Amino acid sequence: MDFSFNPNTFRDLFHNSVEPYLEAEQEKDDMNSPANLLAAMDQAIDVMVRADADSAVQQDMSAESMGRLEQEDISKIGQYALDLLEAMVAIVEKKTGKQNRELLRLSLPLSLWVARHGGKLSQIDMVVNSLAGYANEIAEPYLLAELTRVIQEVIDACDSEISRDLEQTNMMRPWRILNLNYGIVATRSHQPELIEQAYDALVKNLPQDAREFFKEGLQQMDAIGYPEEVREVVERYNKMWGSEGVLH
Repeated sequence: MDFSFNPNTFRDLFHNSVEPYLEAEQEKDDMNSPANLLAAMDQAIDVMVRADADSAVQQDMSAESMGRLEQEDISKIGQYALDLLEAMVAIVEKKTGKQNRELLRLSLPLSLWVARHGGKLSQIDMVVNSLAGYANEIAEPYLLAELTRVIQEVIDACDSEISRDLEQTNMMRPWRILNLNYGIVATRSHQPELIEQAYDALVKNLPQDAREFFKEGLQQMDAIGYPEEVREVVERYNKMWGSEGVLH
């Protein structure tokens, strides 16, 4: 299971998803027409390929020589591609009345491209929905372990506006869903090290939700029959953080 950005694969998947919505006569001045979005995405992919080539050349260079400008450029390139994808998702939803799952899931390789090039993500709605979908479909612990690591990469790449989590009254905010799913998927991976990393992140990123999360997690240990090494981790975190007044 590889969610990495592969330019040829990504291009093919995007073209295949967009092609049914290309109309015979397009308004040339409509920047958000499927044809124009397709052309713009092709250009964005080309820019990402060139950035990959530049990154390969710079592998032996010091971090200082790469500088902050590169992070900003990577973030802008990634956000531009994500904006194009979101616009196409909106067109398909308007035409069909539902979201195109495969199109939506292209947000994951784009987000990972940003994360793995040291950029920052400023919009995570699509990728959070995609990750939640994968989490609901995958059952094998070793695949869930891979997904856990991917979720961690996305969390680490979120910019400060997202991670500051100022809109705490919105229970469905992407940052909250992302971190809760991180803890859930890690638990289902049955790997104590990954579980501990996810739980530590949960305490840090969602302190207001962590207590209830650990309490409910402990209840699930018997209901689902988790391995003993998983139970031990959940019990330990529930003892540390499950009491009233511990988190604030």
